[in-house]
Amino acid sequence: MPTMMNSSIFDPVSAQVGGDADMDGIAQTITADDINTVLMSARPVDQRLYVLRSMRDELEDRSHADFGNDMQPLIDQIDGAIDQLSRQM
Repeated sequence: MPTMMNSSIFDPVSAQVGGDADMDGIAQTITADDINTVLMSARPVDQRLYVLRSMRDELEDRSHADFGNDMQPLIDQIDGAIDQLSRQM
C-alpha cells in the first residue's frame, strides 16, 4: 500500500534499499546526538528535562528486548544530562 510522505505518494516496494526513502525500522531511535541536542537546546530547562525523561522512559520500556545491553550507555548519558540540568534549576 502506498504511503503518504511529504504530501506525495511513496511506494515502499519501488524504493531502493538503503536509500533516503527507507522507512525507519525498530533499530535504535534515540542516539547520543539526540541526547546532546536536547541538553544543549535553547529551550527552558524544565522542557529539556521533560524530553530527556521521556527519552529515558522509552529506552526503559524497550530494555526488555535489549539482550546485548546496548541501551544502557544511552540511559547513562541521559541520566548524566538530567543531573546536569537539575543542578541548573
